[in-house]
Amino acid sequence: MKRRLIAAALVLVFPFGMAACGSQSKAAACHEIDNAAASASEQAQKNGQTTSRDPKVLRDRMADLTSTYKKASKKVKNKKVKPVFQSFIADMERIIKLYDDGDTTFSSSEFDSAMTDMENHGKKLSDLCGFGWNIGS
Repeated sequence: MKRRLIAAALVLVFPFGMAACGSQSKAAACHEIDNAAASASEQAQKNGQTTSRDPKVLRDRMADLTSTYKKASKKVKNKKVKPVFQSFIADMERIIKLYDDGDTTFSSSEFDSAMTDMENHGKKLSDLCGFGWNIGS
């Protein structure tokens, strides 16, 4: 009887112990990001936002993508992936804010700086996760 009680206790406690000491793998974190990118791309195609060069459409596309990535970032827990992903999202938010603050042609030096930062963080994220994104080339 004691063995059964101990076994039952271990079965009940084991998952809690694993949750406390476990962490998300890099592959799992990257998978969340990849799923978000695929979802955002599909949504952009449905909305007809993939070929437009209109700055307002590009701004809205980036806002949609940022929103999708922010939702995915809640699921990204890996200590190496999360900070890079959050920096990438912050760069996108910065670009949207520049547009909203009046740079509707994306021509300011601040925009150039934000784009460079986004490209650098995007490349770092792509290299880290093995996405093969062709960013800034």
